[in-house]
Order: sequence, then structure tokens, then C-alpha cells
Amino acid sequence: MSNQRWKAKWKADDIAFHQPQIHPHLIRFWPRLALPEGATVLVPLCGKSLDLGWLHQQGHRVIGVELSHIAIAAYFAERGLQPQRQRLGRFQRYWAGTLELWCGDLFDLRREDLGDVAAVYDCAALTALPAASRGHYVRQLSSLLAVGGQMLLLTTESADEPAAMAEVARAATDQADAGPADAEHSPDPEVLALYQSRFAIALWFGHTCLKLDPEYPGLPASLLAEKVYHLGPRV
Repeated sequence: MSNQRWKAKWKADDIAFHQPQIHPHLIRFWPRLALPEGATVLVPLCGKSLDLGWLHQQGHRVIGVELSHIAIAAYFAERGLQPQRQRLGRFQRYWAGTLELWCGDLFDLRREDLGDVAAVYDCAALTALPAASRGHYVRQLSSLLAVGGQMLLLTTESADEPAAMAEVARAATDQADAGPADAEHSPDPEVLALYQSRFAIALWFGHTCLKLDPEYPGLPASLLAEKVYHLGPRV
């Protein structure tokens, strides 16, 4: 999605993609990062996500980056907060305590703007970007992370239809408690191509399901693979 289209969606209140709950995979997997209290967490393309508040409640300094000032204003207004404001280069910084929302283009950020970023939480930001921008996006995030930094990457990927259908059928008919199907999935080739030269990649969770596209609710459900990756320092 282009910058212009993203801003237009917020202006038109066309935000079916906004999730009205904290992402369950964040709650389940974030503790594995074992970050110290006060660590800085960067959330790219954050919108007005409820995940921001959850991360802040874990004791982190949270920096969300968002193009739309409408999304940022809505985030604070829905919580009855009056944020402070400051102009920083090409960004407008809004903050309340140690929760900050920076209005501007992620690609304009520099490491010195943010201080030491211990971790990035990417909830479908990668897959929201045009394919041609993803390499630049990964390089930018890498440049913002402190040495030894980590990422929690949540993606929704197109599933291979025959394999996905078999998995859906198996899940529907299997009455045994076989546990999560993590081992039945492998990292997406694009994720490997984008990240493996910079990070050690671990697939923490994979699940194939039928899902409706919230932007096109009239279309049939698609077979999608929801995945959770941990990206850590290479050793």
C-alpha cells in the first residue's frame, strides 16, 4: 500500500484493517524476547493499534511510527490523553509518558533520533508494503536497531493451496490434542531472502486458516498462513 493510499484510508475512515483487540500472538510470544524493563521498542506502521498500549504496560518505552496524523490523534483521544507535541526534523512527535507516536515516514528515521532500540514489533507492516519497498524497509529497520537487537515479526502469507487444504482438513477432523502445528511449516522464501543475511531467523509459530480480507469482505475467504518469526542477532 502506498503512502498516499494509506493516508487516504484514514481520512475516509476506511480502516477495516484495524484490529479491535490486542493481537493474541503478541501476548503469547513477546515474553520470549526477555527484554529488560525500560527497553525501547519500535513499532513501524502502527496506526492506532491496541498493541502499543499492551507493550507500554510491559514496562517498555514504546515508539510507534505512523504516516497519518488522524490515526495518532485517534489513538490518544480514545484514551482521553492530551499528548505533548514536538517538531523533530521531518517528524511531529506526540508523547504521553514513555509512549511516543511519531508522525512521518519511517524511512526518514535515523538511529540517533531514537536512541538504543532493543526490539522491533512488526505486526503485518512488512506485508503491507509494496514488494519493491521491502528490501529498503528491512535495511532501514536494521540500521535503527541497537547491536544485539531483536524483532518479533507477524506475517500473513499466501498458503500453498493443496498443502493448505490438507492442513485445514486435518485440523478439522483430528480429535487428538496434537498441540500447535509449528513444525509443519517453514519460513517463507521471501522472509528468508530479506532477513537471513542480517538476522538469525526462527519460526516460532505457523498456522494455516481460511480468512476473509477485511478490506474486501465481499470476496470469498482465502487460504492464508499466519506466522510468527523471531529475528535475533547472528552468532
